[in-house]
Amino acid sequence: MNVSDGIVAVQSMDTGKMHSYPPHEYCDLLIIDEMLPCDFSPFRSLEYSHYLGYFGSSLLLSTEGWHGAFSNLSFEDQLSESALPEAIKRKIRPFSQFSAIVPKLAYLTFLHNAWQMFPYLVDRQIPFVLQLYPGGRFEIGNEESDNHLRTIVESPLCRKVIVTQNLSRDYLLDRIGCDPAKIQFIYGGVYDTNNGFDFLRDKKFYGKSKDTLDMCFVAHRYGDDTKKKGYDQFVAVAKVLAQRFPDLRFHVVGDYTPDQISLEGVADRFVFHGKRPASFFKEFYPSMDIILSANRPSSEGVGAFDGFPTGACMEAGFWGVLNCISDPLKMNVAFTDDVDVVFVDLDAARTADRLAELLEHTDRLYRLAYENWHKFIQVFDANRQMWDRCRLITEQLLKTEALIIRPAPRMSSMDTSLLAGYKEEVRQLTANYKDAEMRHDNLLAEYRQLASGFLSLQSENARLAADNASLTTTLADAPALGRAELLMLRLAQSRPAMFLRKSVIQIKQHFGKSA
Repeated sequence: MNVSDGIVAVQSMDTGKMHSYPPHEYCDLLIIDEMLPCDFSPFRSLEYSHYLGYFGSSLLLSTEGWHGAFSNLSFEDQLSESALPEAIKRKIRPFSQFSAIVPKLAYLTFLHNAWQMFPYLVDRQIPFVLQLYPGGRFEIGNEESDNHLRTIVESPLCRKVIVTQNLSRDYLLDRIGCDPAKIQFIYGGVYDTNNGFDFLRDKKFYGKSKDTLDMCFVAHRYGDDTKKKGYDQFVAVAKVLAQRFPDLRFHVVGDYTPDQISLEGVADRFVFHGKRPASFFKEFYPSMDIILSANRPSSEGVGAFDGFPTGACMEAGFWGVLNCISDPLKMNVAFTDDVDVVFVDLDAARTADRLAELLEHTDRLYRLAYENWHKFIQVFDANRQMWDRCRLITEQLLKTEALIIRPAPRMSSMDTSLLAGYKEEVRQLTANYKDAEMRHDNLLAEYRQLASGFLSLQSENARLAADNASLTTTLADAPALGRAELLMLRLAQSRPAMFLRKSVIQIKQHFGKSA
């Protein structure tokens, strides 16, 4: 680490590259996230890049949580390859810079991210806003999740909690006991509704611009669970529909593989696309007719849950794909079955029958898809979603708060010269202390000697006073004629007289030798 002209140059542990940052950097808004600058989370890219552009005094610190699951690139390489604008990239830093940043307000999304950062925020007394999306280790009826959530929302540093589902809001109130004044309900999420797609112009229709009917399943898989997101239901429905519609194709996007569930008899109708970045869907979704999402919680009313609609379903809807989705936790607050969405359940045969009616009458399929697209744009409008969030953040930033104190930075273990200087200073201070302690002991001995002499003088003065009193008594009792002689005798025998005689003798001897 080098410091020059007020700039700190930090060497990356991954690549050895040097990066320059101000030693004390103040900002209004500090976003802490585990995904950016990785582009595999489009809603975060959209929301956070908007904040970094809208709030001039803002920064984002990345904990680099993409390793293993999405990318193995270093922070520097991930930032370089990101499609974010350069002005936004310059505001994204590695989390190792946290101690050098002095923010007024922090912003975090997902419970697990907030819990990971909570000790750092408490240590620095940084107030924060939590956006509590479903997922991210927020689980209904889970004791550990409840304890983490309760600790966070009860902290005076937690100023607001944004919830996007009625279930989340009610759970905070009824189970966690959160202060209602802290909760802000903003239905939906931040997704790109301004994607330039026009249904009548850009949608690909069966029999006109393509020769296949296309149904898709899009989700991230958690562990080995193929049921939570509804992949098992998708396969079961596909096996029924494949027999009736030879032009129907089934597309799977995410970390699912052909060997997880038997595809006997329909394997040649399946296309596995694997994990894909956000840029993939611009060409993919306009060709899709239906997205099927029969997701469900781990068990009835307990465990992790998805939002309604899921993020993948919302994005598909913005590109004109008809949502055929389940709502087991009754979180729908805006849509009507068979008007602007199609509701399904966990009965694969019944679901297959409903979808078959649409596939047989594609004019009705595309009419519903159009209404779905139009309603999604209206309800989840990105401008309204961002406005509601920016207004909340601005209200918090305008509040008067005490200054956040930046703790002294930890010294680098590599800076041995500075460490040696500190050691020498400690050695000198220790030596000075010991010298002062020795001087104190010497002064104490001198004081005790003086005190002893003072006591001796006090005793001598007392004896002289007694002699004087005795002499006075003797003179008072003596006859008048002998009083003068007696007085002269007493004076001659007194200590002053004896001292005077001794001094005269010494003077005579001295001058006698000199002669």
